[in-house]
Amino acid sequence: MNIFNSVKKAEIHVHLEATITPDLCKKFAKRNNYEIPEEMFGSKYAYQWDDFYDFIKKYDIVTSVIHTPEDYFELTYEYLKDCAANNVLYVEAMISSTHAKEKGMTYHSFIEGVYEASKKAEEDFGIVSRYIMNGIRHLGPESVQGTAEEVLNNPHPCLVGFGLAGDELHFPPNLFVETFDMLKKENFPITVHAGEWDGPVNIRNAINLLHPTRLGHGVRSIEDPDLVKEIIDKNIILETCPTSNIATKIYKDYVDHPVKTLFDQGVKVTVNSDDPPFFNATINGEYKVMEDLGLNEKELTSLTHNAIKYSFCDDENKNKLLAKLN
Repeated sequence: MNIFNSVKKAEIHVHLEATITPDLCKKFAKRNNYEIPEEMFGSKYAYQWDDFYDFIKKYDIVTSVIHTPEDYFELTYEYLKDCAANNVLYVEAMISSTHAKEKGMTYHSFIEGVYEASKKAEEDFGIVSRYIMNGIRHLGPESVQGTAEEVLNNPHPCLVGFGLAGDELHFPPNLFVETFDMLKKENFPITVHAGEWDGPVNIRNAINLLHPTRLGHGVRSIEDPDLVKEIIDKNIILETCPTSNIATKIYKDYVDHPVKTLFDQGVKVTVNSDDPPFFNATINGEYKVMEDLGLNEKELTSLTHNAIKYSFCDDENKNKLLAKLN
């Protein structure tokens, strides 16, 4: 067993700001003269939180130590270095200009910090990475619209898609139709968090109203067989995050989690670490979960194939990466 260690991997659903380890968090806090309470650091998980809304609150506190493009450089480089050591070929991470601007960075300066680290990690370790700009639901439709307009008006080689994250339950898809119609018109790739906290009705709404080719999580589609069939028929990719969903108590354990059932039913599935230290998740660990659930080497590699083939990366790099799986 332990095939997962040698399998080449890829990840397309991870929040870059949330990859911050406690060591980096303390280092950035010290460097930026920013006080972070000691009780933020947990025993069960790297950071202490109680439920999803407390997690969002603690997430904001922990990531608020990231103040400069240099912090973004170090954060990005350290995560990619760690991934490369675990046989990861490709990472597509979500980033937040909203966070960066709150800390006084410009849109361009924070992206350059990420981009420089991405290039250096590729030179040093061979790992390829690209980035998705997230609009944050609970900041409201105007904020998401503004973020999307900024992305479209400032094309950047490392920025390949747009995502919608945040509070899914209280900010449903219909609020963001105008923004996602605009993105679709510009042929800008779209992924939407849906089917993590909310059920089939809003997953279907997300698909029909927001034009995604991928869904962040999407696992609660299992509650509606017709919706699962629609996801298969429309060739929508699920960015599943099993460990995340168990940490946040959406499912009680990996056997209860629908990822294996969805895979067996023919849904194109990927596995991802989401917010790694908050959930004690790693991309290596997600592949181990899938091996423990019964996937063989060929099936584990198919997860990587899905992640790369349906990534938002350019075709030339995509084909080079896919060739490494053969």
